[in-house]
Amino acid sequence: MPLTNEVVVPIGKKDYWNTLTPYEDLDNINIFGNAFYNPELALYMDNTFYGGAIPALRNLRVQRNSLGAFGFGDNQNGLYGLKGTAAVSGTALDDAIFGKLLLPAPHSPRSVDLWPIFNTGVPNLAPYQLATGKNGNPLAIGKPFINNFLPTGGDMLRLNMAVPPTPRNDPNFSALGLVQAAVLGLTDTNYNKNKSIQFIPNMDGFPNGRRLEDDVTRIELQAVSGVVLAAIGLWYDDFSGTGSPVTPDLVNVLTYSTGVDQNDTTFKTSFPYVQTPWRGTAVQ
Repeated sequence: MPLTNEVVVPIGKKDYWNTLTPYEDLDNINIFGNAFYNPELALYMDNTFYGGAIPALRNLRVQRNSLGAFGFGDNQNGLYGLKGTAAVSGTALDDAIFGKLLLPAPHSPRSVDLWPIFNTGVPNLAPYQLATGKNGNPLAIGKPFINNFLPTGGDMLRLNMAVPPTPRNDPNFSALGLVQAAVLGLTDTNYNKNKSIQFIPNMDGFPNGRRLEDDVTRIELQAVSGVVLAAIGLWYDDFSGTGSPVTPDLVNVLTYSTGVDQNDTTFKTSFPYVQTPWRGTAVQ
């Protein structure tokens, strides 16, 4: 996955990480798991820690009290308090299904979102469906979204070949990949009227595969800040429980920009599509 080594794996373990194949990652979960469960980068998106240290990340904040009950900040419990309860029975968080992998221990809050995004993919099971149709319960069955889950784990980019490509001339085509697909599935009346499975534009985007146009840096920063949790109904802390869950915190995350919003040249119209690199002696 792009940026795993750069923004998730701790500095002192990067070399060891690079010696491993993806098929060895689960065997090393005791060494690397906490880097995903409690990512260091998220400390700079959390005002309890170093949220003010990097002004460029000020619009990215992690849920510490989602729905007044669930905290996904460093060393909080996330959804672990529901482990073994009727609330997660039949969901992907059920120990009889994938709960031992996705709810492994207390104080591992991001085991339910960042860990599967980077290491297993996401199953088409509750709670990993859009909040559309969930009626306020994030653990309920919602609108089917993506299904690229491999319980063997491993840091690899997954592609669900059943998802059709979004035409580049589609007015909904977006460099935000699955983030924009989630937005459309939650807000666009073409997709948010029911829980039927639909091919939503940009469902072929990163991290369900990787298109040349996808802004992977921005998408992964938004993911670290909890946007996936919001997409399944674990809204940001400023949601009062009534009214629209599209709160200022969520809007800030969705409109976040790294400041690099376009390329300095075009793509080719035929294979290999990537433009010929600039000559090192060329004057730009």
